[in-house]
Amino acid sequence: MEWIAQWRSTKALTNTWISTGERHYFASHSLIFIIDGKATWNINGQRVHASFGELIAIEEKSVLEVMDGGDMDLAGWHVQFDTYAVFDDRREVEKFDWQVPSGEAYQKMQLSGGSLASIIQQLSEENTDIRSEWVGNQHLLYELLNNLYQQKGDSELNSENGILRSIDYMREHYGQVITRGQLAQIAGITPWHYSRKFSEQFGKSPLDYLAHYRIYRAQEELLLTSATSQHIAKKSGFEDAHYFSRRFKQLTGVSPKQYRQTLKHRRFVVLSPICAEIMIHLGVIPYAVMVTPILLSPHQREQFIEYGVRLLEVTQYDVDLELVRQAEPEIIVGNSMTEKVKKELRTIAPLITGLHQNIESLLDQLAVWFHIEKEAQGLQLQLQQQISETRQQLQPIVQSASTVMLLRVEAFGYRYLGGHSYGISQLLYGQLGLALPQALEQGTAWFNSCSLELLVQADPDYLFVEKRIMQHFSADDNMRKLLASPQWSQLKAVKNNRVMFIDTHLWIDGHGIAGHQLILNQIVSHLTETAPERAQ
Repeated sequence: MEWIAQWRSTKALTNTWISTGERHYFASHSLIFIIDGKATWNINGQRVHASFGELIAIEEKSVLEVMDGGDMDLAGWHVQFDTYAVFDDRREVEKFDWQVPSGEAYQKMQLSGGSLASIIQQLSEENTDIRSEWVGNQHLLYELLNNLYQQKGDSELNSENGILRSIDYMREHYGQVITRGQLAQIAGITPWHYSRKFSEQFGKSPLDYLAHYRIYRAQEELLLTSATSQHIAKKSGFEDAHYFSRRFKQLTGVSPKQYRQTLKHRRFVVLSPICAEIMIHLGVIPYAVMVTPILLSPHQREQFIEYGVRLLEVTQYDVDLELVRQAEPEIIVGNSMTEKVKKELRTIAPLITGLHQNIESLLDQLAVWFHIEKEAQGLQLQLQQQISETRQQLQPIVQSASTVMLLRVEAFGYRYLGGHSYGISQLLYGQLGLALPQALEQGTAWFNSCSLELLVQADPDYLFVEKRIMQHFSADDNMRKLLASPQWSQLKAVKNNRVMFIDTHLWIDGHGIAGHQLILNQIVSHLTETAPERAQ
């Protein structure tokens, strides 16, 4: 008996996939493909972190509940399909009870760059011929399923690697007593062979590797909590506090009690250009920062070069673990997109994560970690002064209740900036007090899906337009469609020449300390110029 899959529908993910408490019931088997942002879901009782480039397979009759919409916008597609058994001898089909290849409640995998580009292109293509559309969607379904089953083979191969299983055990149980014999048993080989193969692969013995991992976790505890050294030693798997202190000093050069005071002078690798920029303004110079060249704002690049910060260049949404490892960090700072990457980073060095998205909150966070509250307060006052001066300049706009909208043009559609999020949203609608069009008030995400019809309903007095920059994908076609559409010419902002095209480099990826003033200058310039001046 063989089985076939038949496509049923393909729908773009809406805000219901990031609205906490929303529930989705799957009447058919489903594949969810994430092309932007992140969210946390509960699928059949299991907590699932969904993020860029991931494909999630879910069986029919499953239930998904949104636990956390995340700090970012979410975009992607939901593909539904049915499966049928084929009996050659009877020349008939009947419903087939399909299960995800992993045998679990769901299956998640990360797609490669080539697969991502191919699938997004297919999903973005428009086809007015119904028969061609069905064939195209059927082809897409089989491409997604092929990726899913290919991943199964890779997973099975990895699961047979006993040393990796033993490392997973170390990560999960580092606070407990662990012996070499236990680890060898988990790996499925003799202790002697286990030690030899482990040392060949990682350059240190299993118990030395475990000790380093424990010290990394202890460093995080020292930085992020006020717990005593004795408490941290026990929590990190060291029953003897004196032995813990000795091993800690061997690795870090200082005792646990002195460690917090030496933080500023550590070798930092930072995963976020904005975080690295703020650290420099606070007087803490990172050794290296991970950047995506096409997204790096010019003012940040100049700053990093000026201060001798090494640039670790990666593709968008990528965290190159080998690049991080080669930089030999003493501390890694930044948020990672997936839990898997986070676990890998924590085997390289202590990881300070959970960073706030707003500048002011991030400043407070870094000030506590580095014990530089005075420097942070000075920068806070500087930002507040800039906001105050800008509000004064924008008073006529605010008092007139003129509406302001930020429209994002992407390779896969249009989205608008929500009014109750962070970053630019907080700046425009919170700190500056500008008015969001009433038709957009329901948008709870950072960026929310926007049809041309909704754009007309919003009909803002002032319109900022961002042609989003993304690796491998161009928004040029959708920008041309927007400018040529009848809806565009209907807008008040277009008729009154109150449209400004903004830069992803600065407004989204460069909104740090220096970028803050640059953005405020552009807002004032756009909102206070008269139409004739803007047209010149």
